[in-house]
Formats: sequence, structure tokens, C-alpha cells
Amino acid sequence: MPKGIDKIDWDAVHALACDVANAAVADDDVLLASKNAALLDLLFKLKEKYGDHPAILATIADYLDDPDDRRALYTKALSIARNQGDQFEIDEIEESLRSIEE
Repeated sequence: MPKGIDKIDWDAVHALACDVANAAVADDDVLLASKNAALLDLLFKLKEKYGDHPAILATIADYLDDPDDRRALYTKALSIARNQGDQFEIDEIEESLRSIEE
């Protein structure tokens, strides 16, 4: 769980992320779009609550379609994680950035 985020809030993110994954596995495009939208809505609400938190920004990026938008959010999240000295987030975000480049 990311530092500085209440467990109940991150548990809600995790639950919706599982719903997104399950909809993708079920190949249900309508449910997938609905769950993805719900997850992004929750993440933007958490962004309002916690501000520009690297885990929130990176997770938003995970669920965006546009690679340029994803890269921009990952880059911002990485900068914040570096400023905070959060090595776990740095490693996670750098891996996400590498996956875009592949």
C-alpha cells in the first residue's frame, strides 16, 4: 500500500482494479469500459483528497489509453517520488515507463 494513503481508500482502488481485470479476462467490453471509468473516477477523487501523490498519478496513467498522456503522468509521478525519496514508487514507475517504450 502506498505511503500516505489510507488503507480503506487504496483497498477501494484495488477492488476496482480487480473488477477491470476480470472484465478484461471475460472479454466484456461494456463492463470493462464501465469499470475502467469507475476506477478513474475514484482515482481522480483520491487525487483531490491527497494531491499529486505518485501512486495515484501512476495508477491513473496505468488506465489511460493514450501513451503520451500515460508517459506524462508517469514522468510527473516519478519526479514526485524522487523528491520524496520513495524508492518503491520510483521502481514501480520506472518499470511502467519502460513498458510504454516496448
